Formats: sequence, C-alpha cells, structure tokens
Amino acid sequence: MEINKSIEGSETLFKVSGRLDASNANEFTEQVAPAEGMATALIDFSDLEYISSAGLRCILKMAKDCKAQGVSFALFGLRPEVAQIFTISGFNLIVRICGSLDEARAASVPKG
Repeated sequence: MEINKSIEGSETLFKVSGRLDASNANEFTEQVAPAEGMATALIDFSDLEYISSAGLRCILKMAKDCKAQGVSFALFGLRPEVAQIFTISGFNLIVRICGSLDEARAASVPKG
C-alpha cells in the first residue's frame, strides 16, 4: 500500500494505491488520522486494488474520528471490485462514497 497526501487549504486529499488489509491497517490509520486545521478529508481509492475487513474497520474509524472532530469525509473513485466489497458489507450506507473528486468536494461543502 502507498499513500500520497496533499493539502490544499483545509482540504486533505489522500490517494491510496495497492491493497489495504491487516498487514498495513495500522499504518493506514496513522497516516490518514484527522489533523489540526483539517476541515475536509477526501480519500481517492481509484488505485486501490483490494480492501479487507481490517481495511473496512480503518475506514469506519476514520469516519467516526472525522465526525467527532467536525471534519467532512468522503471516499471516491472506487474500482468495481472495491465498490462491491463496500456494498456487500453495507459500508456504502455508512460512509459517503462519490464517483469523482469533484463530486466528493461538492458533497463535502457545508450546506447553509
């Protein structure tokens, strides 16, 4: 697994590639944890080949941590095989999943 992080203002974009499983779940959790000044966390999974139940737990933890800290959170660009894992597990009902970066940004803008 490889994670590339870019910050633009209060938006943090994480591009994850490879496999997210038990062998690297702790590393993922440490690298994507919400940080001071972060208002939006977006994760690009377009290069993610596989996610295991350990990886799904990491996503759930991040979603909970973001919510607790008032950080908007979304995933985007899921490959069909990864999207299927999210659907089968019901995680598509728990976390915001968008088709593209633009959709994720638009979905993360506070309404009002």
